[in-house]
Amino acid sequence: MIKPKLIPIIYRNINYPSDIKANIYEIAGNFDRESIYSDTPYSLHTEYSYGKRKLNTPIFDNLINIKERTKKNIPQLWFNKEWADDFLLFIKHLIKSNNDRPPKILEIHPPFDDYSSFNKFMEIFTYFHNKFIIDYSDTTILIENRYGSMYPCGKFILLKCADIIEFCKILKNPKYINIKLNIVIDYPQIFSAEVNMNDIKLDKIIKFNEEIKDYIDLIGGFHMWGKTKSDKGKWSAHTGDFNTFFSGDLELKKEFLSSVSSTFNDGIPRFFVPEVNSGEKDLNSIIKDMKKYFDFIE
Repeated sequence: MIKPKLIPIIYRNINYPSDIKANIYEIAGNFDRESIYSDTPYSLHTEYSYGKRKLNTPIFDNLINIKERTKKNIPQLWFNKEWADDFLLFIKHLIKSNNDRPPKILEIHPPFDDYSSFNKFMEIFTYFHNKFIIDYSDTTILIENRYGSMYPCGKFILLKCADIIEFCKILKNPKYINIKLNIVIDYPQIFSAEVNMNDIKLDKIIKFNEEIKDYIDLIGGFHMWGKTKSDKGKWSAHTGDFNTFFSGDLELKKEFLSSVSSTFNDGIPRFFVPEVNSGEKDLNSIIKDMKKYFDFIE
């Protein structure tokens, strides 16, 4: 079996096992940040609109199109071209604070469906992209599927398996041939959107992996993380490992990882972010499982 190649990104400064060499750091670049610092290659993880933002740092005195586009203080991403102009200014501000060192990766997130659609997003993103690449042509731009927000008026447009497939078809349109945008698949968020965690069935995930094979050149990376279930039956995200995620069902874990691995064994390296908040032990457990199906490279 040819194992897919993954380029590890360091998340929250949690160490990988010693045999994995990682030198790219994920840096938070949400709207509450005034500055960033990284003297190594980094991935800038921009605003993801889960909860409220204050938008009261001095930079927002001049970014009125971001400040005014909120609901219940939750940012409305990619609202219009004016918003995109201000978003670019915000990114440039963070890069300037980092001694003008641009990110290796810019990770963005989708808008909500009460004011946007794939076609509207692509119109606004294309406008942003053509300005961004003037100064940062070497930066890879990735958009992440999103589930879960306190936003009261709609859902993310890139949410379920069918959304990702539809968006891939749009990205294949010849008019976007010069637009450098790939997708980073957050698999646990797909589970949240599609699967009953108390009775996991992998049929939707397996079908998705089969369908995405036609578009794997558009997939630039993965997010993986665990979930744990409390005694009261509530699931906690970004904690635990694959064993807690699959409630100890080793066959389900094996089938899932095998399906992802066999889908992306095209030899193209992809970025990998382990969004594990619960510490090195859980990260090491996830990496141990993934090493059976993936090769980690520098």
